[in-house]
Amino acid sequence: MNKISIPNYPMVNPAPIVLVGADVDGKANYTTVGAFGFVCLEPIFYISLKQTHYTTKGVRESGCFSVNLPTEAMLPRTDYCGKVSGAETDKSAVFESFYNEAGQAPIKIKTNSKLKMAN
Repeated sequence: MNKISIPNYPMVNPAPIVLVGADVDGKANYTTVGAFGFVCLEPIFYISLKQTHYTTKGVRESGCFSVNLPTEAMLPRTDYCGKVSGAETDKSAVFESFYNEAGQAPIKIKTNSKLKMAN
């Protein structure tokens, strides 16, 4: 059998969107992410952000982020966070935020979010 080259494109599978929170330049920032999953059961999970995303700056600087599975009531605000850039728009007031025990990001959202995880 000959090797075949598969083009670089996102795999199509059912995956929920998640709301990723990170502290960027001292402020809470949120973005909507479709590329999210678990690596193993510890739990270790991943998100996929482009280098050009504003949130990526905060994740790289602190190494911390939060992942929140939005409820139906959160969807309009989650959608908004995916449409506007944190570099141009302050999204820190979109959700009520709190920080982890170390006082740094990840930012968890005080809501009835079905799933909240911090890395």
